Amino acid sequence: MRLPRLPLVTALALLFFFAYITGIRLAYSLLYALVLIFVVSYFWSRLAADNLSIRRSSPEGQYQVGDNFEEQFTIENRSWIPIPLIELTDFSNLPGYDPGRVFSLKGRRTRRWTSRGRFKQRGLFTFGPVELRYGDPFGLFTRSLRVAGSRSVVVYPVVRPVGSLDALAPSTAGDEQLRGRVLDIPPNATTIREYVPTDSVKRIHWASSARLGRLMSRSFETREGGDAWIVLDLQAAVHAGEAPESTLEYAMSMAASIADAALRRGGAIGLVSNDSRLSVIEAARGEQQQKKLFEHFTLAQADGTVSLATLLNSQRQQWRHRGGLIVITPSADEHWLEALLDLGVRGQRSLVVYLDPRGFGGSQPSLAPAGRWRQAVNWWIIRGADDLEFAQEKRIAAG
Repeated sequence: MRLPRLPLVTALALLFFFAYITGIRLAYSLLYALVLIFVVSYFWSRLAADNLSIRRSSPEGQYQVGDNFEEQFTIENRSWIPIPLIELTDFSNLPGYDPGRVFSLKGRRTRRWTSRGRFKQRGLFTFGPVELRYGDPFGLFTRSLRVAGSRSVVVYPVVRPVGSLDALAPSTAGDEQLRGRVLDIPPNATTIREYVPTDSVKRIHWASSARLGRLMSRSFETREGGDAWIVLDLQAAVHAGEAPESTLEYAMSMAASIADAALRRGGAIGLVSNDSRLSVIEAARGEQQQKKLFEHFTLAQADGTVSLATLLNSQRQQWRHRGGLIVITPSADEHWLEALLDLGVRGQRSLVVYLDPRGFGGSQPSLAPAGRWRQAVNWWIIRGADDLEFAQEKRIAAG
């Protein structure tokens, strides 16, 4: 705790004046004591500053919402003087995580501890910077040591099993007519990547390996399945709740889960979103497509102003004679349902993943579609975590 320095300096000046005009021995003794305290406090804090260090070992790489993590802190005092009070403050942007603490440290001692947490929200996060505040025993000269953050993690949405979805069924859209069993359809080798020990010899691309001087492998993409499009509603006005229990976080999780299921089956999956950038990711297959989609699912926010109905109408020509549509939305506006039925996407039933905002603490009304909408569209209604246990399309009314 830092003491106010100005009142002490004022008291010292008054004591000096009083001792000077009166010559009282006690006043001089008190004056010398206060001066000694100031000198000792200054050099104490200065010596501590030159011999205090902090090391932080934080996780890095890629994680998923719900994963646990831990990091280690090491505070070392290399001087012989003790530090009576050290306050550690962490400035990480990770929601719900605070490893800060207050402690003392004797001379030539080291303090270590492990801090544990859980990733509760998707996004890109940095551990640090971290700041140490410390000083002398009297709190007259407080100093700080700040270490910048250097470790970043990417936290992806939760990927859940979604089972078999009609909207992801194989299609024959396009100019190429595929015949025979899926196993008889040859894969496409569209990209080259670094060789890993688990790759077979058949995967090695010898021309690229010779040119680059290191082994390179082909990245295969099967042609099983047809196009499917995820329509992700990111209009700011329709979402409800606070992360992690919010319609936005559940929407991202469902979008990532459906995209992962489609890509694993060899299907082509695309994305259209009404966020502030009106993002569009063309339908494709393979690892590169998964990276593009998951980057969007990780970083996108509900910051759009365009309605879902407007988005569907604007993409009408692009979706004709294409694959199935998976609409993920918490919107109760019936206009987007009309627009969805007017698209006429290959006569295939679309899937609506409806996130009921009332199940996430929102005050928005729930969607109550008419009978013809119930028969024309498959429904997966989610009002909370319990509805995610059943990964089946549900042809029921949203009311």
